[in-house]
This record gives sequence, structure tokens and C-alpha cells, in this order.
Amino acid sequence: MKKILLFAFALSLHACGGNSVEESAGNFAAPASQGFKQVPRNRTLIIDCADPGTCAGQMKDYNTFNPYIPGRISRTGYQFEYEPLYFYNAYGAQDTLMPWIALSHQYNADFTEVVVKIRPGVKWSDGVAWTAHDLVFTVNMLKSHAPMLLFSTDMKNWVKEAVAVDDLTARIALTAPNPRFVFSYFAHNFDNGVPIVPKHIWEGQDPEQFANFDMGKGWPVVSGPYRMALSEPAQRIWDLRQDWWASQSGFSHLPQVERIIFLPYVEEAKRVQSMVANLFDTCVDMRPPNIKSAVDDNPNLTTWSGRQSPYGYLDWWPIAMGFNDLEPPFDDPQVRWAINYAVNRQQLLEVGWQGSGSYAVLPFPDFPAIRKYTDQIQDLMEKYPVGRHDLAQSARLMEGQGWKKDEEGMWTKNGQHVEVVLNIFGGFQDIGPVLVAQLQKAGFKAATRMISDAYDQMSQGHAKAYINGHAGSVRDPYFTLRLYQGRFVQPTGTPAEQFWRWKNPEFDRLVDQMGQTAPEDPKLIPLFRQAMEIWLRELPSIPLLQWYHRIPHNQTYWTNWPSAEDPYINSAYWHRTFLLVLLNLKPAQG
Repeated sequence: MKKILLFAFALSLHACGGNSVEESAGNFAAPASQGFKQVPRNRTLIIDCADPGTCAGQMKDYNTFNPYIPGRISRTGYQFEYEPLYFYNAYGAQDTLMPWIALSHQYNADFTEVVVKIRPGVKWSDGVAWTAHDLVFTVNMLKSHAPMLLFSTDMKNWVKEAVAVDDLTARIALTAPNPRFVFSYFAHNFDNGVPIVPKHIWEGQDPEQFANFDMGKGWPVVSGPYRMALSEPAQRIWDLRQDWWASQSGFSHLPQVERIIFLPYVEEAKRVQSMVANLFDTCVDMRPPNIKSAVDDNPNLTTWSGRQSPYGYLDWWPIAMGFNDLEPPFDDPQVRWAINYAVNRQQLLEVGWQGSGSYAVLPFPDFPAIRKYTDQIQDLMEKYPVGRHDLAQSARLMEGQGWKKDEEGMWTKNGQHVEVVLNIFGGFQDIGPVLVAQLQKAGFKAATRMISDAYDQMSQGHAKAYINGHAGSVRDPYFTLRLYQGRFVQPTGTPAEQFWRWKNPEFDRLVDQMGQTAPEDPKLIPLFRQAMEIWLRELPSIPLLQWYHRIPHNQTYWTNWPSAEDPYINSAYWHRTFLLVLLNLKPAQG
């Protein structure tokens, strides 16, 4: 097959002056040969892959499309091609679910069973009807393969039985009351939501090994409005298909984006260059000075907050310093607290992010819906002062655990130092060195390690210390606290869905009770307080900063990006809500 012009070649043309930027960008439209049709640039969306672990330099998963293998697939399609039962917009005026493949769902009186009604007329890309059997198959498949697949531990923990009553009705019996079950797993919001796959393709396959990729057979079979047109190490391309069920049934219009080109992950300096040169339509987050520079250099660039600070929006992903809490010395809460007191969050913010943003002292995003809970524990925050920078207290805790400083001022015991080697990836290169300097000043042998397989290292526990985020709560605190439950703990060397590897049976019990209590029930607050006292006392991770998505939106070819003025959804294209962005984008030119 004749190759599409590669991104690197286009950049080299621009850098060497061989072609104009417009000519280089225009060549991204594939030649009309070997089944490709010509697609104009202003009907083509060009973006970079968001996952350095799977597509730095090239697409390592170019010949696979299994969305359940932890750390093995890039978000270059499944996040918008496997459509959900519901969408949820945390930035909308109303706190409501948006029915999509589901028409509705109904719990019984004690929230131990839910019946889901499926929208008629939904079809997979091969023309087979999307039915309740697909939902039930997916749930049972994940349940039977815990803990090896994403979401499998949760399905095993919560699902007693899942059956299809008929083609358009599924009944899921739960192991315990869970008034959040549908929202937790089947309402796509941010990067959360279980991909539902076609039973007639996956049945009989081993989901831990199934590649789900054979373009000769039309695989992957999906329900979204695009078909895979090309997938190779250099790029993945999706083309609009006219037979999308939502368009045929009148449920939705077709997107005006006719072609989506995903290119390999590139370093931030190249992303800035590509956005300024109009080679990318949007890209992965930029750090504050870089996005300001890009916006200043290209009048067609804007962001969620326009062309002014903070150049983005508060995300659901507050970041923390995490540890493998099974491994010494990080298995000791006193050592974790000593490290916490070494952290100067205000300095992290001012130096690392040039004062653009806010810091975190809890593992929750600072959304208004969450504040009504966190406001109830301010007395606990005084008892457990996570936000205090106190080197003297840090030293007292270390000495109390038998550590002494050597001649270089580094903590040592039994000939061993406390080595805090932080595994980081692209978004943290600005705060990483600041944090390392703070830890070294407090006597910890700290360093950063920027590696392409950071996700795998964290998942398997080989990264004993790291910086990562919390993809959890947007409405109430249960969603974040469940990430710390012991059911996710796996031995070092075994992949785990959540990386903290911390276990406290009483915490687990309280969070399970929270999960069985409706958000509007007053009983939730005392359960939350008790769980948070345990969490704060043991501090399994160290909150650092609230995360802001500073995502540039290039209006040279596409307009109507999400914004603070029109917050129809957030704009992170690696999130499971990206289909709503695709449906709203409009060509800037005729």
C-alpha cells in the first residue's frame, strides 16, 4: 500500500524550507489509490497519540486493538469507537446523564439489581445488531478474567449475575447494594468507562491474548462512526462511514470530520512547533510556558480559557507522588509522612508551573460537587496537615524510625539509603526536578527517571516511586477512595489496575459501605470521615497539584472546540467522551 506522507517528513520539509507549511500539511490527505479516497485538509483531523508508553516514536500496538490489556493499547480509537450506555459532562449546567446506547436504567429498592433498556436500532460496524447480549457478555467476560483485564476486578467484586432478559433488556444482579454501578462503569466521563465489545466477535476468544485486529475481516468491529482505514507503526487512520447507526436511525448527525489521523507521540517542543505550524489540530497537554508561547505565536490557537491563563481547565486527575507501598521503606506510613513534610507545594506551583494552577492536599479534584464533602473534614486536615512543609518534622519522623543522616546529609539505615527515584512521563518534566530538589534538601536520595514504559513499570510495581494522577471522583468521593481498596493489590511483578499497592481492611470495609450508600443519603458523610481518617493517617500517596488540561485548539481548519463559554464536554481526545467533540467540530473553511 502506498504510504501516506509521514509527520516527520512534513516537519523536515518545513524545517528545511522545502515546502510551505500549508503544502506539507495538505499532503496528509491520503492518495486515492489502494482504496483510499482523497480527503481535504479541512475535513481531516490530525492529532498525536497521547500515550508515550505505547506510541513514542511509533505505534507499538499498530496490529492490536484489545482495550482491556493494562498498558498495552494506545488511545487511538477505542475511546470513541466503543460507544457507552451514557455520557456524562462534569462541566455542564445540570448534573445529568446523557442516554446514548441505553434508553434508561432502573434499580430495585435496595440497589442490588439494575435493569438496563437498550436503544433499538443500534448496530455494530459489520451490520449486526447491538443488543443486551453484548452488554451481558462483556460484563461476564471481564468478571471471569479478574484481575488480568481492565475493569475485571470491579466486575468480579460487584456482579453476582448478568443476564439478557431479551434483546433490548439486560438485568444485572449485584453482590451488594451499589447505587452508582451504572455511573461508575457504563457512563463515559473523562477517561472512565467500560468498553462494551461485540459478543459475536469476542465469544470463544481468550480476551487476555485476543488481538481483535484483522482488517481483512473488518476487525475491529465497533459501533462508532469511523472504520479503521490504515494502521501501521507510523500512523493509525480512521475514515468516516456513512452507515453509522446513529445517523441512519436519526439519533444523531454524522460528524463533519471525515478522516482522523493519529500520529506517534512526540516530545512537547515538537508539539509546540507542530501546533504553531498548523500541522496538528490539537495535541496532548502542554506545560504553562509552552502553551503560552504557542498561543502567542499562532493567532489561530485557542484553549478552553481562550488565549489567556490558565490556558485550560481543571481536570478530574489531581496528581500525587505514589509508591509501591508493599516495598520498604515505602511500606512504612511514617516514612511516607516524612517525605510529605519535605514537599513544598507552593514552590512546586510557582517554579514548576509559573504560578498557573493550584496545589492539592487531598486526592480529589477541586470540583464544586466534591467540596460539599471535603468541607466536612477540615478538622481532620488540621489533625493530619498534609499541606505543611516542615523539614524539622520530617527529620523527627525519620529519626523516630531509626534512620540517621550520613556525612552527605542523606538518610540511611542498615547501610541503605531512602532512594526516591521518581518514574515520570511527559506531563511531569516541569515539576519533577523541583520535587527532586526538595526531597534532596530533606535528606532523601531523589532523582527522576523519564522512561517510555512508565505505565508498565507502575502497573507491575517495579517503579517504587512515581508521579501519577487519580482518575476518580467527579460527583462524590467514593470513586477516588475505591482506587485504594485492597482488592487491587497485586504482588510486585504482577500487573495491577491501580498502582498504590496499599491495603487496610477497615478502610476497605468503610469504602464498600460508601459504595452501597446513595450520594444523597446523609449516612455517606460519616462513612467518608472515617475512611478519610484512615487514609490521612497512613497517607498511601502524597497529593501534589490539581491537574489542568492545557490543550491547544487550532482553529485553522476546525472550529467549535469546547470552551468555558460552551462547555459541551471537555476537549481531551484521549478521553472516552471524544465522540461528542467529533460531533460538534465544524470546518473553518468551506
